[in-house]
Amino acid sequence: MKHGDLYFNPLDIEVPMHIPMFGINYCHSDYRNIRKNSEITVVAYVLNGQGSIQVDSLCYSPKQGDVFILPKGSYHEVSADPNQQQHWTYLWYNLRGNSLRLLETFRLQSTILVPDVPLEPLFRKSFELMQNEKPDNEQLHIQLLMNCTEIMAHLANILEKRKSILPFRVQQMKQYLDRQDLESFHSGRMSRHFAMSFKQMNRLFKKEIGTTVYDYIMIKKMNTAKLLLMDTDLSVSEIAYRIGYSEPHYFSNLFKKKTGFSPTDYRKSMTTE
Repeated sequence: MKHGDLYFNPLDIEVPMHIPMFGINYCHSDYRNIRKNSEITVVAYVLNGQGSIQVDSLCYSPKQGDVFILPKGSYHEVSADPNQQQHWTYLWYNLRGNSLRLLETFRLQSTILVPDVPLEPLFRKSFELMQNEKPDNEQLHIQLLMNCTEIMAHLANILEKRKSILPFRVQQMKQYLDRQDLESFHSGRMSRHFAMSFKQMNRLFKKEIGTTVYDYIMIKKMNTAKLLLMDTDLSVSEIAYRIGYSEPHYFSNLFKKKTGFSPTDYRKSMTTE
């Protein structure tokens, strides 16, 4: 269960992306929401309490001061902590349309959780707008998108600054993995490159980045595959080869395991939205 304020923003014109709804959720301890193949991207800021989110096969626990992003085309599961007395409270935006391109523009396509960010005033901007005299439909659409874009820009800036304070060795590892995005990944090759055991690297990487080396590269590959399935006519086999998988069948099975959909079914669900 939940309660809270909800604002609708119906749009009469065709645009690449818009924000149909935004609001605030006060989630009771039994709150749970599931989207199996979400048609929207959700961007949220936690005001109070703690909850759990799952995006495909990855799980996180957003708490007060954290921002979480649930990208379009993924399995979303959102639930409150059943053991806490207070409501898990967060501000949220729903983005419909080509929201993955917006995330990609700010290099947030692989970002699910950004902890401890002072962005509450930015998230409240749209609420303040609705308290005043409501602007016309198109003007409201532009203002909401500007507000959301400002949030994305700040998140990108915060993450970029945090990279600069990572231990130098972890910075090197991350740069190495970012270059491997569309190539076959070999843990042994990475171990030889850094003259460390893969177990040591994985432990250090997870401590600083919050995810394992394998999950980091997997998220990037799956997100690239989603964009290629939505925005190109490339076959599933061609997409598999482009992101570093020599066996299309293996890629298809892995994609289904991570997203709940085969690549073909995912493409159909996105093109028939």
